[in-house]
Amino acid sequence: MKALKLLAVLSALLTLSGCVKIWQDNQDIKTYMLQIERPGERAAVPDLGNLLIEEVHVLPPYNVRSLTVRESDVEFSTTYYSELLMSPAENFRNLFYDWFSASGRFNAVSVSGRSEMKYRLVATVMDFYGDRESSEAVLRMKVSLFGSDRQVLLHNEYMERVSSVSPAAEDYIRAYNQAVEKILLQCENDIVRVISAR
Repeated sequence: MKALKLLAVLSALLTLSGCVKIWQDNQDIKTYMLQIERPGERAAVPDLGNLLIEEVHVLPPYNVRSLTVRESDVEFSTTYYSELLMSPAENFRNLFYDWFSASGRFNAVSVSGRSEMKYRLVATVMDFYGDRESSEAVLRMKVSLFGSDRQVLLHNEYMERVSSVSPAAEDYIRAYNQAVEKILLQCENDIVRVISAR
């Protein structure tokens, strides 16, 4: 009994003196979202038919909400206290949908329902990481466009490396936004060219 009392007194003294910290301040998890606005004017007359944005696939290990960082040629890490507001697949699909909807080139753009869709777009994100050595946001994706007869009209790979001001998560997100905008601009031009040539 004396030992328990002595232990309780010592514990109280250590706590009061600051040697033992009973609680720790919680570090807030910051959430981010890839978001861009399509530059330029909408097409005056939609003339390319209906477009279905299929599910965007994000390959492992980039299919997690935590931001992925490449530390060296062999070492990768994730940022526990910085993450995307939604899954990368949902975020990229929203970006494709918003971009092509805002283009005004298609009669309708949809993410569900295959009926009356003249074209289907499928995208796969191959690389999506911040590179510590080069201080760049790296984004690589493959985009395929199919006609209503399932014919492959376009199958291109797009790669962008955009310098980040710092290795902070918010600066990587800003760089990713620039990379996405460049890729979608190239992708739209390629799709318009392919469909117009039919």
